[in-house]
Amino acid sequence: MRKHMTRGICALLAACAMLCAVPSARALRFKDVPGNHWAAADIALCAERGFLNGITPTEFGLGLPLSRAAFVVILGRLFQWGGADPADLPYQDISPSAWYAPALAAAYREGVVTNQSKLFRPDEPVTRGEFAAALIRALGYQSLAGITEPSPFDDVTANAGYVAVAHDMGLVNGNKGKFLPDNATTREQAAAILARLYRKLDAKPRKIGVISHAAGLWNAPGMSAVAVRAGTLTGLQENPISYQADGHNIELMREIVADYGAQTLLCLSGGALNWNALNAIADAVRGGNYDGLLLELTGNALEAARVQSLKGLLRDKALHLVVPAPAQTDDDYPYALLSRFADSLTIRILGQSRLVNDFPTDPVEPLEEVYDALRALFRASNPVADASKCALLVSASGSAWTGAVNTGLVSAADIEQMLQYGGVQSHYSERYACAYLRRPAVDEHPEEVVWYLDARSVAARTRLAKLFGVGGIVISGADGLTESLAQAF
Repeated sequence: MRKHMTRGICALLAACAMLCAVPSARALRFKDVPGNHWAAADIALCAERGFLNGITPTEFGLGLPLSRAAFVVILGRLFQWGGADPADLPYQDISPSAWYAPALAAAYREGVVTNQSKLFRPDEPVTRGEFAAALIRALGYQSLAGITEPSPFDDVTANAGYVAVAHDMGLVNGNKGKFLPDNATTREQAAAILARLYRKLDAKPRKIGVISHAAGLWNAPGMSAVAVRAGTLTGLQENPISYQADGHNIELMREIVADYGAQTLLCLSGGALNWNALNAIADAVRGGNYDGLLLELTGNALEAARVQSLKGLLRDKALHLVVPAPAQTDDDYPYALLSRFADSLTIRILGQSRLVNDFPTDPVEPLEEVYDALRALFRASNPVADASKCALLVSASGSAWTGAVNTGLVSAADIEQMLQYGGVQSHYSERYACAYLRRPAVDEHPEEVVWYLDARSVAARTRLAKLFGVGGIVISGADGLTESLAQAF
């Protein structure tokens, strides 16, 4: 089922890419939809793409409820599932020859509709709560619906987690604390929700890669900039920057970036940004003729005034700031202010390594942690106003374990080779949306386990970022990026 779901979402993204090819002059107009109607543009988009047609060639059916049968057909068109054999459907009120039966069978195969009841009730209106729940299932985010806080609406009980996730993503909304989950979804409401989803997934986030060395396989499709990891902040008054990479390696990395036609950024990391380091950092960027700076901070204290001053010293050079996710630091970062002063604000998600029944569990940027961070940034009482200036850090490197000992990072290219070894088994954790491999113990050598992001994992994170309106993706470990993983980004 998950394979079909992933293929359906990929097809949807491909369809989104075709949107620009549809001339606006072809926008369909229905005589019952005034040009100034709040959903007119959404109705036109859905009609153009063939998601939701009118009840006649010239009448949309404004105000009419959307039937459950029509709803599954619309979802099938949107996600391009194709039809399925309706012979094995578990519903007693469905004829296999019904016009909607193949679409219903596909929705059932994808897990979007369930068999909790033996009746599907095709002619009944789909409720607002049912619409939200089915949409989140179709996107593959069922696991997130089980970890959300109480619904933002006081009239939602059934499907509360699904409604909350759909609301967080900006797909559905309510009025004065009410969602009216049992009300029928009107055709124009359905068009508005589908159009919102389509536009979000059609977004093209900017991509920045981070590399540490010049060796290894590296792919940079569509990257606007690449950061060369060169050194760390020492926190010392004298020599505030310590360079780990030698000059020859740095120059090789810069040549690689130039060959791809991307901007070159100086990447520095450190626990804190001290006042005494600001001039040295700006001099390193400007003196090295970099296009900008990618500054990764891991500490807990950061004054927005220091970032503002650093940006002033850099002048025309870009400042990209990487900071810990909310709830993963002891002190609160002034995220809203930082997003104003920096050219982009990237959020880094940390996993939690632990042994579960003696098995190393170390998912890379767990999906639920990504979701919590995005909710905190954009749905908090003091949210970051411009999500398009924010970015999500996604790691191409995996976390390796030998027995109960963490042995560090391993590149995506090396993981791809490990998967070819005899006896290696690959697995996928639905909870974390993260892959892992197991290499059995041999003689005295303990079992090896590597947690990593595969193409499906990357797609789940980048798609979630787009649904929240995040404008960029920073790819850590891009120097080990494989071709398949590069395409997923």
